[in-house]
Formats: sequence, structure tokens, C-alpha cells
Amino acid sequence: MIRYVECEPVTDDEEFQEEPVQKVEPKAPSRKLKTIFKPDYEIGSLFTGGSLSISEDSKFIVSQTGYEIKIIDTEHGTVISKIESEDTKISTFALSPNNEEILVGCANLQIKQYRIEDQSLIKIWKGHEGPINEIDIHSTGNIVASASSDKTVKVWDLEKGYCTHNFQHDDVVTMLKFHPTLLKLVTVCLDLNIRVWDLVTKECVVLTNHLSQISGITFSNSGKELISSGRDKVLNVWDMVSKNPKKTIPIYQELGGLVTLPKESYSSLPENTLTKIEKIRAKVSTMPAHAEKIKNGDDITIVVGGEEVLRAWCTETGDCVWNDQNIEFKKKTDNDNKDNSDSLYTISSIINNKDKIISITSEHNLLIYDGKTLERQGEIIGYNDEVIDIKYINSDNIVVATNSNEIKTYDLNTKRAQVLRGHEDLVMSVDVSADGKHIISGSRDKSAIIWDLEKKESIVQLTGHTGVISCVALPKKPSTPMFAITASDDRTIKLWKGFSLENSKKDKKLSASITKIAHEKDINSIAIAPNDKIFATASQDSYVKLWSVNSFDQITSIKAHRRGVWHVEFSPIDQCLLTCSADGTIKIWSLSDYTCLKTLEGHKGSVLRASFISFGMQIVSVASEGLIKLWNIKTNECLNTFEGHDSKIWALSVAKDQERFITGGSDSKLIAWRDHTEIELEIQKKKEENQVLYKQHLDTAIRKKDYYSALKLALVLDQPRQTLNIFNSMYYDDQSIGESVIQTCIGRLSPNEVVKCLRFIRDWNTNSKFVSISQIVLNAIIITYKPDDLSKLSVGEIPKLLESIIPYTDRHFQRIDKMLQKTYLIDFTIQSINPATSTLLIDDDRANAQNYKNSLDQLVKESHQPKKKAPQAPISQKKKEKKKTFFKSIN
Repeated sequence: MIRYVECEPVTDDEEFQEEPVQKVEPKAPSRKLKTIFKPDYEIGSLFTGGSLSISEDSKFIVSQTGYEIKIIDTEHGTVISKIESEDTKISTFALSPNNEEILVGCANLQIKQYRIEDQSLIKIWKGHEGPINEIDIHSTGNIVASASSDKTVKVWDLEKGYCTHNFQHDDVVTMLKFHPTLLKLVTVCLDLNIRVWDLVTKECVVLTNHLSQISGITFSNSGKELISSGRDKVLNVWDMVSKNPKKTIPIYQELGGLVTLPKESYSSLPENTLTKIEKIRAKVSTMPAHAEKIKNGDDITIVVGGEEVLRAWCTETGDCVWNDQNIEFKKKTDNDNKDNSDSLYTISSIINNKDKIISITSEHNLLIYDGKTLERQGEIIGYNDEVIDIKYINSDNIVVATNSNEIKTYDLNTKRAQVLRGHEDLVMSVDVSADGKHIISGSRDKSAIIWDLEKKESIVQLTGHTGVISCVALPKKPSTPMFAITASDDRTIKLWKGFSLENSKKDKKLSASITKIAHEKDINSIAIAPNDKIFATASQDSYVKLWSVNSFDQITSIKAHRRGVWHVEFSPIDQCLLTCSADGTIKIWSLSDYTCLKTLEGHKGSVLRASFISFGMQIVSVASEGLIKLWNIKTNECLNTFEGHDSKIWALSVAKDQERFITGGSDSKLIAWRDHTEIELEIQKKKEENQVLYKQHLDTAIRKKDYYSALKLALVLDQPRQTLNIFNSMYYDDQSIGESVIQTCIGRLSPNEVVKCLRFIRDWNTNSKFVSISQIVLNAIIITYKPDDLSKLSVGEIPKLLESIIPYTDRHFQRIDKMLQKTYLIDFTIQSINPATSTLLIDDDRANAQNYKNSLDQLVKESHQPKKKAPQAPISQKKKEKKKTFFKSIN
């Protein structure tokens, strides 16, 4: 149902406001033509590398994405709020211990302090002479350390705002960390040395034992030991009291990061892990070097890190006590085949608090673990990179192929994603079965995999292509026996059938039933007809070919375009198919005689993808210029163009209800679009009804000379000419109080209405006829509002409006000055005729000056009036007597 808003009669004293557009619930899918699609929501990047922090209560995660800091809900993986750093890129940041403030290091060498609650900027200061690499805040929250590429580390008093220490290093500083309790700072340089700085005595101790780049540092739970990891595949344990190395533990893998497992978690770990820990405790208690430590209650120290799998080690014995999903470690030198259950990503860094452990993968995904049980709780997709292909699984889920070896499935209601890992190289194409239970993916690793979406695992692997698998397809009808068609840049197409998805063993490998050389160049697209009897292939050789599904016999070959064909698709209703090409055109072909029925032109770049919509009556297309176009097939007309992406749009998928589609491109964004045609029509109809009512009230207010109400209505209706007339009436009805009336009305307007008045003044000021009233209204606004108040009316717009008003105002004043100069010509002319009556000889008396002005105004006024026959001047008495004497003498 469409909800109408009641429009109450307007009274003279009512405050008129523009009504907010009410959200109208969408109707059921219809076969009417659509004209307007709007973004329903957007799935963008949450983390693009760099710093990452988790709050003390684990409720939110703070991440950086270029020019923004994003606050992410840990449970749902959605953005709660964000902090923008305007035009400056963010290099690093740190979260305060009380989770209330963020310190941001910017590329312009500044350090900014923000409040999380309202994203307000508290303080700015310049930190270093080079890029800021790392920031850390002491547990007290009052001391901040910043490391830079200028080979310095500076310690700041956050409350008083000055630098307390400046530590010079021999190389670029990449890492720093405060001691949890003491006033000590640990820094890491590219020279492979660890330095421990005492902030009280300013002494420095250099720790040297690593042979490769240091990747992580952490402290033991007691704070008496420092543990470091590096690319040299060892853990070094240092005594913080004596500053001597205690132990070097070989772990045979390059850790991306290192954290200490909280002591409270030791009792809640899995049973097999607890068994290992108890054995280690018993073993350590017998060692003379560690017996005293166990006796004092410091307990053993467990650190967590990983390369491809997250693991935990005891620093006293070097034993591995836990590994994620029980995946045992294999050395890289092992010749055994890699277990398919192994993770196909690299852990780049790891963070923790008391409740959560988060490992960040090389794909910028965040794996979340429970800090007590070490169970994996979920995964947040931080960055999608380039979106290559999208398909709807059902109305609420999609599958996405990005510039990665991972396949992501999104729940569109919660925006949470799950990852399917199995390919060894980039996934190029995906397709979904008719029942939505299985998907197929093609990859650059020359294989295709069929996945079970319920179990989230691969069930059939299709191998046999000698090149990159560029496109894949599954049958369109649920009743059709399962088969798959794949195409590769080896220019062949393959048919895979004779397998059952329900009874297939996991990772079963299958050979192709039929192989055909299809094209002379790379194959870009495969489309299976709705009846599953024929399919089409599109290639860079500019040809589209039709094939029989059962026999793979070629039915026909069409020279479709002048350049390569990017996509082909069958109509869901008619016997035709569409093709889109790098030549910028979309064509529709008849399947009866294979002739071109329609050619749609309008895109400026390559048309990368197009699909039928509105039950085959319209087409939606995406192109390399980042635009989306909606076409009417019957009239060959482009009905609308939509903008949302910043670069090429590679992927497009239309939902089954024909009311929605989703796009993805090189800008790493997924944008879901929804039909708003009916909603916009209702909104427009409602606006027209409201405008009719408002116009009636406006006429009534003008007749009653209720200028304030009339002004409010004119602004609501967005009528600049009527607004000008109202201001004119205010001023000229009684010029003695006209300016005060205008100023009073301006003072009662809302901020949005004042901004709208300034927009009107900008337009009025361009015309010399309206300059007088526009300057009067502008003067009233400037008098009423202080500069600070004006700047708050509309952020960013007020300066632009004033900048556009000033040039014309200067021009008008110059014109008036020239007119004033020309009036002196009148003075000169009068002086030349009769110097005695010259106004130039009148003294500088105010009264005489006013008389002169009045005379001049009268003269100008008369010059504009139509000329009348001048009456004869009265003849003086002397002249009459002279005339009488003259006539008498003649007689």
C-alpha cells in the first residue's frame, strides 16, 4: 500500500517546512517498464591494509581504508561510523586504552586526535619530518609514542601536548610497543636490532639476535620477558631485567605477527590443548631455570602466531600446544602433496585483547577467534579487490569472484560473508545451479570446481584445460540432469556430465565428456538457453557461435561485432539473444534467422556486461566508463543512466524478481540497485498535490500581506521570482521600515531557507534590474547572522555562494560609480549656461546639498516622462506696457 501524507490547511502563523520524503513500500513485481533504479545499499572495503585495533570490550574493530578510519561492529561486520581525514591519506593510527579516542598519523606528517563518540577532531600537531609508520599509546593513556621513516621515535605528553623524548635510530623505525606496566619503550628498526628505551633514565639497550626482518614483538603475561619473531623462522625470548637473550626457539615458519595468550585463557582451552599444557607445566617445574618462575605463580607463557595456520607455542619449551582446525605443520621442503584442508592464505599480522584474537590474512580478511577457547567464530571480508563476476544464488544471497583465489558468498540481509577456499590461483568466473544449492567456479589454475553451498566444500574438480578457465555455466532448469560447460583461453570448450552431486565424493576429479576447439581467440562468455538444449559462446575474435548441448555440434556462427564480444545472453521470454562488445554497442539477434534485430548505441567505452530485465522488455548494461544504462528494446532508447562506480564495471547480475540487480567493478564496490519507478511516481504525484495546496496558501498570504508566511511558502515551492516579488513588496510598501521588515523575516527563517535565499540572491545579482533588492536582502542576512553562524548553515556551500556573489556586486558598484561620474557633466553644463545658478558654487551646506539632490532627482524623473507642450511664460507688466507703446506709435 502507498501511504499518503495528509496536508493540513496552512495558517498565517504556521512555520512552513519542506516535508521529508516519506518512504513508500515497494509494490509486487510488475511487467511495467522501469525508468529509475537507485542504490539500495553498498558493500565496500572495510580494511585495505595498515593498522587494525580491537576495543577492550570486543564490541568494535577499528580499521583504516585509505582516507578513512572505520568503526566496525565485531558481531555483524558492518560499519558503525567512520572518521574522514579529508584530503590526507592515513598512514597509521592507535586506539586509546579507554576506547574513547583515536590518534591518527597522516601522510602530511600530522598527528590528529579524534573522539570516537562523535567523530570530532580534538587536536592536531606535526609529528615528524618523514612518514609516520607506527603509533602506540601507553596503558595509562597519557603518553604516546610515534615512529617514523625519518629514523626517530618521539614520545608525547598527550594532555599537555608537547614532546618529552626524541630517540634517534640508525635506520627506519617500523615497529614500537610500550611495556604494559613500566615506563619503557621497545622499538624495532630495519637494521634487525631491537632497542629498549627507559623513559626515566633515557638509557638504551640494543638487543641483537635476529638474522632477518623482525615481524612481531610481544611481552609475557608477567611483563618480565620480551618475545620477538622474525622472517628467520625463530622466536627469541629476552629477559627484560638483565636484557639478555634467554632462549631461541626454532619454529620453521615466517610469522606475520605475534601475540601473547592471556593467562586467564589457559584453563578454558580445548581438552587436547589442556593436556599438552599440563604436561609442559610438569616438565617445566622440573627444570632449575624455570622452577622458581612456576613457584612464584608466573606460569608458562604461550604465544600465538602463524604463517598459513594460526598456532600457539610455549616459550619455555618451544612446544606447539595448539593449531587452528588441527592442521599439522608441514615444512616447505616436504615432498608430500599439500593437504587440501590447508589454508590457502598467508597471515600478515595478528592482534588481540582479553576476549578476541584476530588474524589478518594477505587477502585483508579478518579471522576472529575466541580468546579463551581459540575457536574460530567468524570471518570479516576486509577488501574485495577487483570484482570480476557476480551471481544471485537466491533472493538473499550472492556469490562473488574477486581478484583472488577465494570465492565469497554474501548474505544480503546481514552483509556477512563466507569464504570458499580451494583454488590455487585467481577465480575468473562463477555460475549457480538452478536450485541454488551448488555453484561452479573457473580459475586461472586451469581447473573448475563444483561446490556444495550447504556444506561449504568442494565436491567435484574439473581438470583438463591447458589454459585459464575464463567462463563456466550450469543448466538453467532444475529438472535437467546436471552438466557443466567450461571455456578457456586455450580456445576450447568442454562438456562435463555423468556425475551426481549428491553422491559425489569430496574433491572427486572428473574428465571432460566432449572437447571442441570453438574460437580463434579467447572465449569471454558462455550462455545456456532457458531450455538447456543449446548454448552460445562469445569470443575476442568478434564472433558469437551457437552449439548443441548434447552433441556439441555447431549450429551457426555470427560475425556479431567489429571488435571482441564480452558477453552473450539468451532472452528469458523471446527467441533472441543479446551481445555486447568492445565497440560500444549492444545487439539483439533473432534465433530463427540469426539476423540483427536491434542495435543499441550510447556507451562511450566497451560494454562489458548486459542482461535482460523487465521480463525481456528492457536491457541493463554496464561499461568500462563506469556507467550503468537502462534501455527500452522497443524504441532503442536509453531511458536512464546511473552512476555509482568509480571505474570499470566488470560484473552484473539480475535477480529473479526482475526488480533488483547488483553490480561490481574495479573500485572494489558491490552496489545493489532496486527499482524505484513506482515509488518515484507516487512521490512526484504527492509533491504536485502539495504544490497546488501551497500555491493556494501563497496567494492567500500575498493578498493578506502576510509577507512572512508568503516568503516561507515561496521558499518551500522553490519560486525565486515570487520570492523576489515578496521582498519587493516588503521594501516598497513603506520604505521607512522596509529594511527592518526584511531583516525581521530573515531572522525567523530556518538555516535551509537562508541558504536557499542566498542561492536566489546569487541569481538575482546577475541582473542589474534586481540588484537593489538583492543587495538589501544580502545585507539583512549578513547583519542577522555572524560569520561563524553562516559557515554552519551549509558546510562547503556558503563560501561558494559568496564567491559567486562578490564579482557581480563589484561590477554593479563600478557601474554606479560611472553613472555618478557622468552626473558631473550636468553640473558642468549648468555652470556653462548660467554660472550664478551653478550648483558648483553652492556652499557645502547639508540643506543645500539635499535641495540639489532633490532637484537632480526631479530633473531625471522629468527626463523620463513624455514631453508635453510647454505653457507660455507669463508676460511681465513692463513688457505689456512696451507693447502698447509700440502699437500706438505705429498707429
